[in-house]
Amino acid sequence: RGAQLHRRLLHSPAMEGVEMAKRGEESGELAMQQWEDFDNYSKEEKLEVLQKWANMDVPAIAVATVKGAVVRHPVLVSFWAVGLLIASLAGGLPVNTSQEEAYHILLQQAEVIDSRELGQQAEVELQKAEAVYHASSGLFSCDDTCQKAFDKVQMARAEVQRVQARRDMVLSEGRREVGIWSSFGVQDVRKSFWSAWQSGKDFAGRMTFYNVLFTVGAREESLYVMVFRLVMQYVVNLTMGLIGAFGFFMYSMYGLIVSYGASFMSGLAFFLLATVAGLSMLSTYLCSLYAVVAGGGAMLVQQAARHAALEMTKQAALQLDNGKEAKKLTQGGARCEGLTMPSDGLRRPGIDGVLAIWVCLFLVA
Repeated sequence: RGAQLHRRLLHSPAMEGVEMAKRGEESGELAMQQWEDFDNYSKEEKLEVLQKWANMDVPAIAVATVKGAVVRHPVLVSFWAVGLLIASLAGGLPVNTSQEEAYHILLQQAEVIDSRELGQQAEVELQKAEAVYHASSGLFSCDDTCQKAFDKVQMARAEVQRVQARRDMVLSEGRREVGIWSSFGVQDVRKSFWSAWQSGKDFAGRMTFYNVLFTVGAREESLYVMVFRLVMQYVVNLTMGLIGAFGFFMYSMYGLIVSYGASFMSGLAFFLLATVAGLSMLSTYLCSLYAVVAGGGAMLVQQAARHAALEMTKQAALQLDNGKEAKKLTQGGARCEGLTMPSDGLRRPGIDGVLAIWVCLFLVA
């Protein structure tokens, strides 16, 4: 019975996933080692290495990696799946008619305070007081007139803060009528999440623009290297921006929970569930982006290896002097027959086409 149980465990899907992941990692490490020692190989060995790179099964490696991750980290994968379900299906609890009416009335009152008392009165008076203060102040001194203007600025700022506190109090009263678990609370949290998400993407775009601005003309490089470096810079900037934006989202979510008047246990449960959902969305997006970049890079490497092998074959053919050597090359070239182009007119896309496809997939992601 022990032997039968051992055989069943060895042939179980979990063990098969682990074995596939190990084989994928071993093949990837072997390929990288061969690529690092490529310059020290002979022509025949170089052709063999190029053939391995050209015939590398990228989808199989990706599937093995995913299976290995699922088998090795079942708890994290479970939390990830639960977070995606929460993010996609959670809409909040319904509220009755009286609560909804009270919420809308107090929300409209807060909007009136924000637009009229704050936007048209308090902030306008603060701007006027600041203008008078800056006009009367000197570079290194402030006389009595300047001091009086500064006092008026302080009073105007205190008035702005008072109006803001009154607006927040009215808004919080309306939110307390429905609660953080209501559809209104969940909707506000979603808005906060996507606002932070957009700010992270904007940060990545600005940083990438500055990177391009300060590196254009600084070095001589081909179009492929420039595009690859630009994509990698954007990926790094986007990762940093989204992680920072998620931290800001967690802080703003804490403010929303306090504003909705949730109890400690209820607010903690909501905070944890929303955090899991946000992390699932973030990890899904970043992993998909990394998969697109890695898959496109593998396609570029395969196409480059294919072209390099063909060029090596052509150069070797030009150096042959007799038919025997040509026959030997033909027989040796049978090993890299997967590198030759098909003769039925259906040629594989060149490296330019692969680069264009990769960039399009990256932009879609």
